[in-house]
Amino acid sequence: MIHSFTTYFTRNIFFLFLLVTFHEVALGQQCPNAPSGDDGGRFSINNHPEIIKSDGDGALNVNNIPSNFCRGEQITLEDLVTGGGSRSFEITQNATVLSTSNAIPVPSNTNSITTTLPTTPGIYFIKSFGSSGGSGYYACKVIQIVDFEKPKYTVKLCDEPGTTTMKKVTITLLDVPSNKLFDSYTYSITPFGASPRSFNVSTSTYPREITQTINSSILGFDFVIEGKSQYGKCSESDQKRLTTVSTPIVPIIFNVVIDNGISLNVAATAGIEHKIWMRDPISESTYNTTGTPVYTYTPTASLVGEIQKFSVPDPTKQYCFKVNAFDICNAKTVESTNEICTTPLRGDTKQGGNTIIWSVAQGNLLGNTFRSYDVFKVDASGTESLVKTITSIGSNLYDDTDVICGEEYTYKVVTNYQSKSISNLLKLKNTSVPPTPLGKLVSTVIGGQSIRVTSLEKEGNDLPTFTAFNYYRANSINGNYTKVHSGTSAFWDDTSVNPSAQQYCFYMTWTGGCGESQPSSKICPIFAQMQGSSLIWSPESSFTDPIIEYKIFRVNPSTGLPINTSGSGLPYTSTKNSLNLTNLNIPEAEGQTIYLAIEGSTGNIPTTLSNYIEYQRPSLALSAQAFTPNGDGLNDTFYIQGRFIKATKMSIFDRWGNLISFIENTNYQSNPQLGWDGTSSNGNKVPAGSYVFQIQVEDLSGNIITKEGSIVVVY
Repeated sequence: MIHSFTTYFTRNIFFLFLLVTFHEVALGQQCPNAPSGDDGGRFSINNHPEIIKSDGDGALNVNNIPSNFCRGEQITLEDLVTGGGSRSFEITQNATVLSTSNAIPVPSNTNSITTTLPTTPGIYFIKSFGSSGGSGYYACKVIQIVDFEKPKYTVKLCDEPGTTTMKKVTITLLDVPSNKLFDSYTYSITPFGASPRSFNVSTSTYPREITQTINSSILGFDFVIEGKSQYGKCSESDQKRLTTVSTPIVPIIFNVVIDNGISLNVAATAGIEHKIWMRDPISESTYNTTGTPVYTYTPTASLVGEIQKFSVPDPTKQYCFKVNAFDICNAKTVESTNEICTTPLRGDTKQGGNTIIWSVAQGNLLGNTFRSYDVFKVDASGTESLVKTITSIGSNLYDDTDVICGEEYTYKVVTNYQSKSISNLLKLKNTSVPPTPLGKLVSTVIGGQSIRVTSLEKEGNDLPTFTAFNYYRANSINGNYTKVHSGTSAFWDDTSVNPSAQQYCFYMTWTGGCGESQPSSKICPIFAQMQGSSLIWSPESSFTDPIIEYKIFRVNPSTGLPINTSGSGLPYTSTKNSLNLTNLNIPEAEGQTIYLAIEGSTGNIPTTLSNYIEYQRPSLALSAQAFTPNGDGLNDTFYIQGRFIKATKMSIFDRWGNLISFIENTNYQSNPQLGWDGTSSNGNKVPAGSYVFQIQVEDLSGNIITKEGSIVVVY
């Protein structure tokens, strides 16, 4: 911008260079000076009565004291030089008197402009340029653009002693940097439902206490305080609703909980600041209330327990607490009449269970007397179960042996005084407890050829940290056990056995994160065998429970299905371990060979089966003691009598051992009465007397039966 101020530059350019260089280095935030005679500028900011004169040197050095403005604040600048022309203003951080292209011209028909300040905080210069009577003039003011904050203060409303209506408001402006940016404050105190009462105050010293007396019977007031700068138009304010401060009641501590910090339940007076004090009972017998409280708060309701949550240096240590309130109107402390200490809980796992330990209760607490400890288990849903109550103050340990390997347990201890101290929740997972044995097992023969062993009580997913079931077998009732299989299924078919040849016994274990369990009870599938004409079977149980009843029935060995024969006496129910099969009445037409199986029962499902027993009924090869081969048609032939016979051979010897006759019947079923007719091999009748015979019988099952004896020939 070009105006008569240019003559200033041409006359003093060298001096100006030295001047600007000096001030940029040495003076920093001071307005640059103009040569004598050219500093006659005058302007105002926001119509403020204080006029900015000249360039700020000499007696006007006050120009260099920054005045505070808000970021982006809109201000009005007015050039006050009478008869001035070519007026302009410049707002810059450049410490030079040169008017640049950034200058803001003032319209010719006025002497003021409205402009917006920069938004970046810092030191700036407001410079006024103009000309009058052929000479230029200049003035400057240092400003600071800042971020104002709400005023920082405390305020209280108290009844004046001895009156019922007079109240005293005490405001304390705090000694903080943000307050020192304001040049003055305005505050108003408005009784509820009445007109505001406003007051102004200027201050340069902090902290600053301001008191105001109000004559009103109303208990509540709206309070507004506003901080202002000298020239700026922007301001920051804060407001509160004041009620007359009551004399605080004695705080009462209800309980304390360790819960991600400390939760203290206290009944106190609303609206009054309270301080929670802490001590270490190991090293401190009293509270240091001249230091810093562990927590400061203001209750929102009177005489109602409110939870105050705060942190402590080490939650695993025991701390004690009391609460104080300060009666700000009467300047005295009101202390709680009880104190309480935390109950930190720790623990560990060991072989056979979990051990929990807690801090011993303090026996000399103010307003609290020890009564008992309650030990709780907490399940996954949060339900608590009381497992033990301890009344001895020094007994601070509990061993829990009722645990399962790999399962997580949660514990809590409550120290009962008149108030309660509740511990932290402690979670323990024990992996050193031997897994419990499996419960109910059953074994049974499958199809007469293999043995199935099954756990009835637990499946793999019911067992903590389960990895496998283990199957052990002994090849006799008193034999040594060997692991024969391991897998995740709760049953296993042993196909390497011969259930009809010998007895076997089994037990099971399971393996998890805690190792292998103890063995289950031993079980032995029913082993049945023939002994003469009797069926006998093992007395050992196929279950972990005793068998109370046996049932013997015929079975089809190919299908495993029972065969029902009416009137045979099967199935036969018994509580004994043997059955004489001759007592049965199975028709001869059913065949010589039948198969039997035994079912054992505990009275509940399932039942268990034995091996298949092959029972070959005897052919009963019989012969007469004497016969009369005289041709009368009666008892003329000596032949073999029986059932289930396929073929026979008969040899007859005289008294000297000579073979005198041999008779062979290859189809006994067609000619059962083929035998010796009393003749010798030459066809002659033998004399009366005693003869020796030897009989060989092949039954339908292929068995060979040999008999020897004597037969008497009578005529």
